[in-house]
Amino acid sequence: MNQTISRKDLCGYLSLLRNTLTEQDLFPAPNVIFLGSRALYHHLAKQPCDGDTIGGILKKIETCIPLAVTEESFSLFLSACKEPKTERTRNFLESSKADFLLLVHQTAKDEQQWRALTELCEKLRQKNVQI
Repeated sequence: MNQTISRKDLCGYLSLLRNTLTEQDLFPAPNVIFLGSRALYHHLAKQPCDGDTIGGILKKIETCIPLAVTEESFSLFLSACKEPKTERTRNFLESSKADFLLLVHQTAKDEQQWRALTELCEKLRQKNVQI
């Protein structure tokens, strides 16, 4: 079971991601092409982020990352896959984290969009605390 984090920690982690994704050059060279979001995620997850890595930060806040799925659609997704359940779950979570990093990158420079994203993450955090 994942531990819940405080609002202060969540906001701090989101700010770290925002700053890291907007202020640092995270890509190896202009001629490098990632063959998919999974490859990009694996590269970004290893990048340093204030004494941790981007992947480490995502792991700490994964219960607060918005996923545009319902329980029913996730169950359908899992039943349709041919991979073992643990592999499917891991792949799905990695894909969700990659999408979340893209969302952070896209909203980081627009204060109104950034506030909306952080509020969504906070609502998810609160919901997970109540469960």
